[in-house]
Amino acid sequence: MHTLDSNGVWNLYPLDTEKIAPHCKYFLNHDHIPCTLPGDIHSALLAASIIPDPYLGTQELDIQWVGQNDWVLQRTFSISEADLRDTHAILTLTMADTIIDILVNDAHIGSCDNQFRRWRFDIGSALQVGQNSIKLIFTSAENHAIKEAAKLAYPIPYSVYPVSAKHRNLVRKTQCHSGWDWGPCILSFGIYEPIQLTFADEGIIESVTCDTKPLSDDSWDLVVQVIFNAQKAQILPCSATCSGVTQQGSIETQVGLNKITFHLVCNKVQRWWPNGEGKAVLYPLNLTIGSQEVSKRIGFRTLVVKTEEDAEGGKGMVFSVNGRDIFAKGANWIPMDAFMGRLKRDRYEQLLQYAMDANMNMLRIWGGGLYEKEDFYELCDEKGILLWQDCMFSCSMYPSDPSFLASVEAELRYQVNRLHDHPSLALWCGNNEDLGAISWYEESRKNPYRYVIDYDRLNEGVVGKVIKELDPNRTWWPSSPSAGPSDFSDNWHNDKRGDMHFWSVWHEGKSFEEYYSIKPRFVSEFGYQSFPSLSTVATYAHPSMWNLTSVEMEHHQKNPRGNSIIIENFSRYYRFPTNFEQMLYLSQVQQATAMKMAIEYWRTTMPHCMGTLYWQLNDNWPVASWSSIDYTLKWKLLHYAAKRFYAPALPIAYQKEDGKVEVYIVNDGPKGIEDAKLSVKFCTFDGQKLGKQEYRLTIDAKSSTHMCTIDLKKKPKIDRQKTFIYLKLKSDDLYIENCLLLDKPKACQLCDPGIETHIEKASGGFLVTVSCTHPAFEVALDAQDLKGVFSDNLFNIRPTAQKVVFFKTHESITALQFKEKLKVFDVFSSSK
Repeated sequence: MHTLDSNGVWNLYPLDTEKIAPHCKYFLNHDHIPCTLPGDIHSALLAASIIPDPYLGTQELDIQWVGQNDWVLQRTFSISEADLRDTHAILTLTMADTIIDILVNDAHIGSCDNQFRRWRFDIGSALQVGQNSIKLIFTSAENHAIKEAAKLAYPIPYSVYPVSAKHRNLVRKTQCHSGWDWGPCILSFGIYEPIQLTFADEGIIESVTCDTKPLSDDSWDLVVQVIFNAQKAQILPCSATCSGVTQQGSIETQVGLNKITFHLVCNKVQRWWPNGEGKAVLYPLNLTIGSQEVSKRIGFRTLVVKTEEDAEGGKGMVFSVNGRDIFAKGANWIPMDAFMGRLKRDRYEQLLQYAMDANMNMLRIWGGGLYEKEDFYELCDEKGILLWQDCMFSCSMYPSDPSFLASVEAELRYQVNRLHDHPSLALWCGNNEDLGAISWYEESRKNPYRYVIDYDRLNEGVVGKVIKELDPNRTWWPSSPSAGPSDFSDNWHNDKRGDMHFWSVWHEGKSFEEYYSIKPRFVSEFGYQSFPSLSTVATYAHPSMWNLTSVEMEHHQKNPRGNSIIIENFSRYYRFPTNFEQMLYLSQVQQATAMKMAIEYWRTTMPHCMGTLYWQLNDNWPVASWSSIDYTLKWKLLHYAAKRFYAPALPIAYQKEDGKVEVYIVNDGPKGIEDAKLSVKFCTFDGQKLGKQEYRLTIDAKSSTHMCTIDLKKKPKIDRQKTFIYLKLKSDDLYIENCLLLDKPKACQLCDPGIETHIEKASGGFLVTVSCTHPAFEVALDAQDLKGVFSDNLFNIRPTAQKVVFFKTHESITALQFKEKLKVFDVFSSSK
């Protein structure tokens, strides 16, 4: 068996040159341009200057014609007599997006119509010794969807956004390619994984799946199942090795699919743990079947999702790893770029490390994106990041005709087996919000039974059935939000059962205090928008457009009411910012405050609530959005806040009932904290200390401890507009602070903090010492477009305790450059 390299540079050209001529005349005089595979067609057109950068200004509108036309990728390759001797020539395409006809030497050998399937074609009959030609003809997914919609017996509704491709739900491709309320409409084409042309004499390994079962604390039973597609009847040697144990022998194959099972007992095994709970230990598994070799890494761990009914009619949702209940801390993950050719391992690595740095242990792979590349799952395995895996259906009704269901079944039979062995994979979820979406659209509201039947045929009849068949030991969750299998509770407003999506604060325009109105079991979506920093805005908007209502700024706000909601809450909580850059800063403060209020409160209710995944971690282009890391990979202030509010041990103060402050200590870590000291101080904005309360205690692991209730009505000397509460929790190995203003920031009589900074060069970056003459709140350091991350940010400081922050650089920067770029913001100064 050997493989011919079919990747690299291909020739790209339109199927109909005349049809695209009104948009692009280049191909009237040129045969083709280069396009690198794996990669995407839009990237090739951009590199050749045929299309403008759609991320700049409003130029997204200028490239819509690309997705509405058909394209061809073509190349030649040489075949020898030896290649064809006693072999089958198998062409394998994965992440093939999406409607593609394959021609070899002008003979049609097959078609693709599902981005999420693995496609294999025997092309031997079309090959010849010497030069050969292969063409991939890409049909516009939008045009294909429009034709499919015309065939429907009744409409199948879907969500529509400011710039959208039509009928996205009728095509099995990344749904947000058609536009979303945070993303552009770039209807991508391409092949995003390496193309394989394999000459197989023995056969091909179709899948390898493992099941582990603990026999004792460090001894595990490992069963490995291999599906081998044999080209002929034969006897082949085979072996499997893991953790120093090998099983070997031989198999007698029949033509077609053969199941081979290995059974290993692995001793002295260390368990795999999520981030914050222990080490994410992985073991190599090496397999040989005849001349083929397969290697992967596996982790030994148990994982169950507890969904126990309680006496109050509720149902919990608790992820338990190795018998230890885990409070899930994290965010939602969307595709990290609208240009699919840019999905590279180094970018995955950086984003996932940033999630880990913010004390996250779980990400939810949202159902409007894609089953991610193998690099993503391997890195999550390494970093101990648990994954809530949606299947790729979102915010729509979907067809339930036999051909669509068959395509989905083939998709899942590939994806479930592909992802089965990743220890990071915690749960399979059927879709994002499709169950609730039945009530969104006029068509489905008029005839809900029709669409409920469609939903059931797809979600339960195919998606759930296949997952439960192929991965029975992993939890199947029918939808997000959901109360679990066979339970159709309203999980947008019912906080008692399963996972909840809570959008009352953003979409309904309610106050941040609305987060205190629910006591959820698990919140898998909630969020609040902000603008990116000025350095990121400058990458898409001309300085003349640096105004929230400018054409370019509004184009990079995909939520129709987004800017209005942000501005409305400026007036609700803050004094209005004085200029554009202060407005960007304050939007990020506001976003961080909203998430801090929600998550800190819900953490205090542990173990009633056992998970918060905010919307969203990342962006797929530069935009105003709910993300905590912007498209340039710059941390927004929310991500710095997340690092603090997701800290394992944290003192928390909140004012749910007017005039009553509740003080808690939460510790969701695996170890208790001995001889801890909590200090609760009352301070004025001009620097006076009005008193303090101190507590010494041992903080249990996995605990939320109510420390005290402070009734402000019984403290007449405290003027809420002039006072704040400062919390400090410390022990031998811990020091962490928190703060609570007793009134809205706009009502607080803040003093000019007189912030000063001192910069020193340090190994790997710079030390910034921040001091003040009066208490300073929501202090934010901004290095503009310099690449790097601060050790801490969005902090409060007092005159008696200066703050030293390290800026870790990701590029070569001089001290002078850093000093010139560094900006400092705070709440008081934002309105001056």
